Amino acid sequence: MTQTPKLNDLLKPGKPLPSDDLMISTALDILNHSPHGQQLSDFVSVNQISIRVMATPHPTTYLPESKLVYIGFNRNNPVTPSRFVLMLAGILREAQQESAGIRHPNLNAPMQEHMKVSMAKHEDKVWYMCTVATELNALETFAEYKFHDELKGMGHEEALVLYLRQEKKA
Repeated sequence: MTQTPKLNDLLKPGKPLPSDDLMISTALDILNHSPHGQQLSDFVSVNQISIRVMATPHPTTYLPESKLVYIGFNRNNPVTPSRFVLMLAGILREAQQESAGIRHPNLNAPMQEHMKVSMAKHEDKVWYMCTVATELNALETFAEYKFHDELKGMGHEEALVLYLRQEKKA
């Protein structure tokens, strides 16, 4: 496997941000070190998914169509490299769901259906992010990224604890 440039070296405080293409390609390279992340990276290649970075006040991801994903963050206060990788993993998982036909209901569908589908999609996405984070966290190469700590910082501590508990049982 090729040596992956460290996003930590590219996203240092006070340094200008690297190009969007470099951030995206480096994050995809990092995902390639995880079996589940590699599935996402392969999905991007096979399905010609377009990944774009946009300036937003707060970190966010957006899937306007199944082959177009956005990662947004404040360029004056960029997200950490580990958060960027996890945000990319999450939005690519959403794109996989769409590609597999798991879509949000029509706007006029009953609220119960919206809640059921939205919760299932979100749970699957967060579980997948936990899997990728755990796989990458186990690699010495990415020890400084602290993917588990980042998931907790993203508000997914409870999901991570449940995920790790279930993995111990397996």
